[in-house]
Amino acid sequence: MNMELIKTVADIVTAGATLAIAVTGVGALIYAARQLKQSREDEKVRHLVEFSKEFDSEPMVTWRKKVAELRLQGKTFPDEALRLLDFFETIGLLVRRGYLDEDDVWSMFSYWMFNIFADFREEIEQIRRDDDVYYGDFCDLIERLRAIEKGSGGTDDRPSKEEIKEFWRDEANTLPGAPMKKRRRPAKK
Repeated sequence: MNMELIKTVADIVTAGATLAIAVTGVGALIYAARQLKQSREDEKVRHLVEFSKEFDSEPMVTWRKKVAELRLQGKTFPDEALRLLDFFETIGLLVRRGYLDEDDVWSMFSYWMFNIFADFREEIEQIRRDDDVYYGDFCDLIERLRAIEKGSGGTDDRPSKEEIKEFWRDEANTLPGAPMKKRRRPAKK
C-alpha cells in the first residue's frame, strides 16, 4: 500500500510538472507572438518614416516642384509625373504586402495621393489599358484610402479642379526638409 501511495504521488508530481512545462511553453509562445507582432508594427512605422523622409527630400522634392510648375503652365502629363506615380505605386505594393499600414499611409500621404490621382486619372487609366500591370497597386490603394477617408467623415478623396490647381501651387513652393503642408476640407455636416 505504501508503494501504491508513492507511485500515485509520483504520478501526480509528474503530471503537475508536465502541466507546468506545458503552461510555460504556451506562455512563451504567446509572449513570442506578441513580440513578433510588435516588431512587425515597429517595422511598418520605420518604413513609413523612411518614405516620408524620401518624399520630403531630394530628388523627390525637385520632381514634385517640376511637375507642379509644368502643370501650372498647362502641360497635361509631364514625364516627371511618372516618378511620383512610381513612388506611390511602391507604397501601394508595400501596403498590399503588409509592410505598411494603410491607415498610416492614409494619414501621411492621402492628400498627395488623392490630388495626383485625380489630376492624372485619365493618363493612369490609359497606361493601365496598355498594360494593366502598371499602377495597379496605386489604383487599388486609392480605393482603400477612399474607404478610410469616407469612414473618417472626410471629403478630400475627390478634389475639384480648383483644389487640384491649389495643390499644385503649394507643391511649386515646396522646399526640401520643410514641413509637409496638408490641407483638409472639413467634413460635410
